[in-house]
Amino acid sequence: MKRVLQHLFASSVAAVVAAGALAQDPAPAPIVPPPPITPLPAGSGVEPLPPDAEPPETAPTPKPAKGKPAPPPPVIRPPGEEGKASTPLPPKAIEVPAAIQEAGDRPSRLYVETGAGVSLFPDLSLKGFPASALGGAVSQIGFTGGSLSPDLGVSWSLLAGIRLTERVAIEVESGYSTNSVSGFSGTMEELDLAVSRFGTFSSTQDGTLSMIPIFVNMSWELPLVERRAGRDESGLSLRLAGGFGVTQLELSMQELVIDAPTAPADGETFGIDGTSWQIAGQFRAELLWNLSANVDLGVTWRLMYMGAPNFGDVTFTDSANFESADGLAFEDLWAQSIQGSLSFRF
Repeated sequence: MKRVLQHLFASSVAAVVAAGALAQDPAPAPIVPPPPITPLPAGSGVEPLPPDAEPPETAPTPKPAKGKPAPPPPVIRPPGEEGKASTPLPPKAIEVPAAIQEAGDRPSRLYVETGAGVSLFPDLSLKGFPASALGGAVSQIGFTGGSLSPDLGVSWSLLAGIRLTERVAIEVESGYSTNSVSGFSGTMEELDLAVSRFGTFSSTQDGTLSMIPIFVNMSWELPLVERRAGRDESGLSLRLAGGFGVTQLELSMQELVIDAPTAPADGETFGIDGTSWQIAGQFRAELLWNLSANVDLGVTWRLMYMGAPNFGDVTFTDSANFESADGLAFEDLWAQSIQGSLSFRF
C-alpha cells in the first residue's frame, strides 16, 4: 500500500512539472508549404527550363554590313508604353553638339575681301599717226611710233561677294594701282609748210600710270582641305573668278623733248596728262587658308585685259606754234597683280 501511494505521488508531481513547461514554451506554428508554380501561357516568349537544362548562351552583337550603318540598339520601355514609337535623333545632332551648332559654324552668304601687293604692266606700244595738214601757221606734229615703260608698282583691291550656292558666288570688285613710268621714247614727224621733217622724242623725268578697275565677277571655290564643323582645324581652298567691267587709266608725264635738228620743233618740250576709260576683263586665282569659319588669309594672282587706251592730245610748251595731229593712243594691253588678301565672312 505504501508503494502504491509513493507511485501515485511521483506521477502527480511529474504531471504538474510537464504542465508548467508547456505553459512557458508553447508549441511552434505549423510550416505552410509554398503555393504551386503556375506555368506561363504558351506563346508568351518565356518558357520554363527543364531541371537539367543549361543556361542559354548570349547571342553575339551583329556586325554591320560593309557600307551600311550598324542597326540601332533595341528600345526598352516601361510597362504600358511598349507600343509607342521612338523618335531617332537627326544625324547632325549626333555628329555636332548643339552648343557648337548654335555658334554658327556654317558657311555664310556674305563676305568682304581686301588685298595689297604689287602691280605689273608690260611696255605700252604707241599707235603711231602721221602729221596732217590742217592749214594755218601752226606746225602739226605726228608721233609715228613709241614705247612707254612702266616700272613695278603697288596695287590695292576691295571686293564684296554674296554666295549663290555653297561654292558659287557673285562679286563686285574695285581697287587702285599706280606705277612709275621710267621712260617714254619714239619717233615723230613735223609737217611744216607742207614739208615733212622727222626726228625723235624722249622723256627727261619719270611719270606715273595709275588705274582704277571696276569688275563684276563670278567665282567658284574648290575645297582642298575641308574644315570640320565644330572644330578648330584650319582648311585650304582654291577660289577661281572671272569677270568683266571697265578700267580707268591715267597717264601723267612732263618734260618730253623733241630731237629733230632739221625741224622747227627741235628742242620743243611737251607733256601728257590724260585719262582713258576702256572695256576690260579679268581672271583671278586665290589660294585661301581658312583660319576659322569667318576669316581667310590668301595669296591672289590677277590677270587683266584692257582695250586700247587713248590719253588725248599732248600739251606743247609753245602751244601757239605746235600742236599734235591726233591724241596719244596705245595698243591693247595686259596687266597683272600679286597680292596678299584678308577675307571676312558675315
